Order: sequence, then C-alpha cells, then structure tokens
Amino acid sequence: MKPQHEFELARRGPYTGTASPEGVREWDMPRDERAPGIARAYVREALAAWELTGMADDLLLICSELVTNAVVHGAAERIAISLTHGGEMLLITVHDGTSARAHVRQAGHEAENGRGMAIVEALSAGWGTDGPCTWGAITVRERGGER
Repeated sequence: MKPQHEFELARRGPYTGTASPEGVREWDMPRDERAPGIARAYVREALAAWELTGMADDLLLICSELVTNAVVHGAAERIAISLTHGGEMLLITVHDGTSARAHVRQAGHEAENGRGMAIVEALSAGWGTDGPCTWGAITVRERGGER
C-alpha cells in the first residue's frame, strides 16, 4: 500500500495525495477554481523528485488545461489526478465524474475559451477520454528532460 499524505496548503483546505517511488503520484482535491494551480504545484514537485524538471512546461500546461476542463465541466465534488512516470512516457490523468467525453473544439478568433483540448492535443504525444477520465501523455526526452 502506498503511503498516504495529508496536504494542508495555506487557506486552501485539505488535499490528499499518495507518493510512490515507483513513478506514480495521485492527488485528490475539491473541484473549484483553485484546483488548476494546486495541481500544477503537485506536478512540479513530482517532476523535481523524478529529476524531470525539463519536462515541466508542456506537462504543466497539459495539467492546467485538463484540470480546468474538469472544474468547468466535471460532475463530481472532487477531482482525482494521477501522474505516472512509465519509462519513456509521462501520463497525467484527471477524473472528474462526468459522463461527457472531452473533445477538441474549434474556438473562434474572438472566443475567450474553448481551446483547452486543442492545446492538450498539440502538446501531447497522445490524449484520450473515456468520459469520467481524460488523460494526456508526453514523451520523456532524456534524463532530466532537457531539450
């Protein structure tokens, strides 16, 4: 069984997560407007622990878009996020409890939203959804993730 940790972020409330040296991190948080920023902080911390900080830019943007999508369109009160380092791939999965499947939309030039999944598609080596879970994967370039 993975160790369970309770995270208390200043005035943000309790967030739980698991840490595993095998390359899996899991977090659970309320589905609210703070979730994308908190999720990015957790992903940044995991990448540092795995010495993959050079992978941060793309993965943090994918994380932000998936979690924002979950906040806006999700059905559950909480969001579950997992980050898996599997050799040559980093996979982030967001579970939001919705039965709707995420999809790439064609946002107009003046639109203020609607580009999230297009960004995920552009930055990821692959992405998908089965309704309640949406994921994006990136390829680990080399040790340390440096380009």
